[in-house]
Amino acid sequence: MLYEHWQRVEERDRKRATEILVKSRGLPHKMAQRERRDLVDIAKRVDHYALGRDLANAATPFPTPGLGSRKSSKR
Repeated sequence: MLYEHWQRVEERDRKRATEILVKSRGLPHKMAQRERRDLVDIAKRVDHYALGRDLANAATPFPTPGLGSRKSSKR
């Protein structure tokens, strides 16, 4: 599910994030200030509302009120 949301981010942003994380091994103290800022900017481009809705739907066996559930209500 996270993969699907990550794929919605532009390819150049995904490549940039991967480049920064590989170079720094994911350790913030090994990143330049600009690299940290770039990662934050890329993270802001993820649709957090849709991600939260999808995670809530995956974690609960029933529709989550107010989140516009995508689960079908077949009975």
